[in-house]
Amino acid sequence: MTRYVLRLAAAAALLLLLAAPALAQGRIVFTDPGGRLDRAAVQRAAQPLINRGAEVAIYLVQSGDASDFRSRLTKDGLLRDGLYRTKMIAIYVALDSRYSSISSGDGWNEALAVNNNRDLIRTQKLNPGLSSSDYTGAFTATLGAIEAAIVSPPSPNGSLNVSTTPLAILGLVLALTIGGGALYAGRRRAAKIKADADRQLKDAREGAAALITELGQRFRNAEEKAQYDRVSYAPRDVDRLHEAQAAAKDRFVTVQTRFDDVGEHLERDEKPQLAQINATAAAYIQVRDEAASVVENLAAVEQIRASLDELARQAPGEIARAKKS
Repeated sequence: MTRYVLRLAAAAALLLLLAAPALAQGRIVFTDPGGRLDRAAVQRAAQPLINRGAEVAIYLVQSGDASDFRSRLTKDGLLRDGLYRTKMIAIYVALDSRYSSISSGDGWNEALAVNNNRDLIRTQKLNPGLSSSDYTGAFTATLGAIEAAIVSPPSPNGSLNVSTTPLAILGLVLALTIGGGALYAGRRRAAKIKADADRQLKDAREGAAALITELGQRFRNAEEKAQYDRVSYAPRDVDRLHEAQAAAKDRFVTVQTRFDDVGEHLERDEKPQLAQINATAAAYIQVRDEAASVVENLAAVEQIRASLDELARQAPGEIARAKKS
């Protein structure tokens, strides 16, 4: 029975290898309001990645930063609750700000996360072209370098590895066949432990991301209300509200940065070990707890504003006199 199952697994693996190119469905997203890029040339450079199922996003804007980058990725459906889509590859350039960045989903970690290869491509391929104002050349060279890294991923010692994924799959099938039941059972136990750790990491990351997203919306609401503070409350109350809300916002920015840092630290390793996965899950839980404390800070600001509004309803004449004082 075991031999029959293993033969089926080998056949299924071969079928998947043959069917993978046909199943891949990528796309490209352009944001170039100034029309500085030769879109046809960029499309040609991105096509090999698209054929691999990549979701390629190209952003060339006049001004922006990391926050604007995240906002555009979210708008284009490539970033959701703090998580990149698995096969996303995005290149962002803000000209006036002299800011450039490359982001990618977990599906490209082997090519772009090892040795911080993503940043090497940015500094060695993207930025030189931008410096010479050859924007199309900068983007096409970057896309070509990313494709080359996927074909021959970097190894941790800095050399390049020829992709051996098909051989690795067949080797795994042969190892299972030769090893027998004991080896199979051992790997299943290890896989279960790894799957449990991955699930805990996913839950911790999504929990932190959901709370950060909720906080972001609440801060936007609070900032909209703050526009009317000076016509609604006495000057000393306006100052008190502003200070409390600014302090809460600073803590929220710190939490966002911490969330991004945790994810980037994990992406640096091609194949993180179990201990690192568990440590990253614990870090996300800590970020979630820090976000929860910011929720309390913002709730205190909202309570101050609610109390002032209630006071205004109860004693409008007194409030009017206070505003004039």
